Amino acid sequence: MPRQQRQFATAEARHGLDGVLHSLCSAVYVNHPAAVARAEFKPGQLKTFVELGLRIPTTLVTNDVVAAREFSEEHPSVVYKTFRGLPPGEDGRTGAIWTQRVHHEDFDDSLSVTAHLFQAEVPKVGDVRATVVGRRVFAQRITDPRGALDWRCGDWNDLVHTPVAVPAVVETALHDYLAASGLVFGCFDFALTGDGSAPDDWWAIECNPNGQWGWLPDAPAITEAFADILSTEGTSSSS
Repeated sequence: MPRQQRQFATAEARHGLDGVLHSLCSAVYVNHPAAVARAEFKPGQLKTFVELGLRIPTTLVTNDVVAAREFSEEHPSVVYKTFRGLPPGEDGRTGAIWTQRVHHEDFDDSLSVTAHLFQAEVPKVGDVRATVVGRRVFAQRITDPRGALDWRCGDWNDLVHTPVAVPAVVETALHDYLAASGLVFGCFDFALTGDGSAPDDWWAIECNPNGQWGWLPDAPAITEAFADILSTEGTSSSS
C-alpha cells in the first residue's frame, strides 16, 4: 500500500481494535491498555519510585548540551538510556540501543535534537528482575559473567539466575507502585549494590508494565499466577 494509505489503515485498526478493548465491560484486564500507556513514561516511573521511598540513580532528562556536559563532569561515571526502543527500520526489523557509558566530550550540538536520559552509574554487583503478578512477587538476581553494563546485550544463555528475597520495604513499594499506576502486573528492574539483604542495596531502574517473563526460570509459576487472576470470578479490573 502507498505510505498514506498504510498509515491510515494502521491508525484505523489501532483506534478500532483499541476502542473495543478499552471499552469492554466487566472484563479483567492484566493490564488495561490505558494503564499501560500511562505507565510507560520513565520520568513518571522514577518520580513515583522516589515518592514510595525507593532509591534511584541521580537522573537528568535534557536536550541541552551544556547541562549534559555539566552533569557528566559532576559524576564519576554517567550512562545514557533510551526512553523507548528503536522503531522498525525500512526492512521491518526492530533494533535496540543498549545502556552505555558516555563522557562530556561525547556531547555536541546534535544532542539538542531530542530528549535524552542520563543517569549517574550505580556501582552494581548484579541486577534483579522482580515480576509482580497481583500480590505475588517473583524475583531473580541476574549475573552476567562478562560483567556487562547491560545484561540484555549479550547471550542470554550465559546469564546466571538466582532467586533472591525482596526486602519487605521494597516489596511493599512494588505493590504500592502498581496500585498507584492502576496496574495488576509489572516487571521491575533493579541494580544491586550489595547482597540484596538491605533495602539500600536496591536501586530502582524502571517498571515495564507489559514486560516479558517467559525466559525466566520461574516462568511456570508466573504463568500460574496470571491464570489465577484471570480465572477468578469477581476479580476487579485494573482500570
